[in-house]
Amino acid sequence: MVSLDRRQSQDTGRDRNRGTGRQAVFSDRIQAGQQLAGNLQQFAGDSSVVVLSISRGGAVVGSVIAESLGPDIPHLYYVVRAIPCATMPRLSLGSVAGDGSVRVDNALAKSVGVDTSSMSWLMQSIEDIDEELSSEQARFHLPAPTSAALQDRTLIVVDDGIEAGDMMREAIMHLRHCYQASKIVVAVPVCLADLRRQLQRHVACVVDIVSPIFVGSIARWYALGVVASEAEQRVLSCMFAGGASDSGFDVE
Repeated sequence: MVSLDRRQSQDTGRDRNRGTGRQAVFSDRIQAGQQLAGNLQQFAGDSSVVVLSISRGGAVVGSVIAESLGPDIPHLYYVVRAIPCATMPRLSLGSVAGDGSVRVDNALAKSVGVDTSSMSWLMQSIEDIDEELSSEQARFHLPAPTSAALQDRTLIVVDDGIEAGDMMREAIMHLRHCYQASKIVVAVPVCLADLRRQLQRHVACVVDIVSPIFVGSIARWYALGVVASEAEQRVLSCMFAGGASDSGFDVE
């Protein structure tokens, strides 16, 4: 197991610029959050900042970041799910968030044949996703995001790593469409290099520790994979009903 200190973190950043994709292994998501928080200190004490975590693993990282940036920085759990196309499940027609907000790409929906005759299917799909997310949001002990909490704010969107990036992309598009955020910042310990460049076109900046040319499963970057360490269990028990004992961490 390799424990990265700040100097090693900076080394991996230089490796990223050379395209070598040097791999880091974090002892857990708390350590990753501590290192990532060090790269976000320009936001320390900024009253406009809200930290949004989009997964259980991201919630651990996000809690460390929010605490590091200041006692008045809110940390919210923001779950977003894609609305899959009935005929092409990998195609997203929009998204639903845990706060009940909905985004539908009407032009895309029309192009794949969603019309008034199939609108009932789309509405049922949205209703099913909303019910699922409401249940998940209810298990989070902190307040749910609201329009007032997100509008005109600097949103730091956090996950424990990005490989495919589907969830992060949905979150960014949803936040841009549904709220007038002044700035969106993506903060992740590990981000695929190509995806990092793609995301930078849509947000103010992407802050990471390592950005390799190959990521593999995000779990392999953590010593215990999807299993929560004792320290992570304590953090999760403060945020989620049932802690991490029911399903461990998400796998993208």
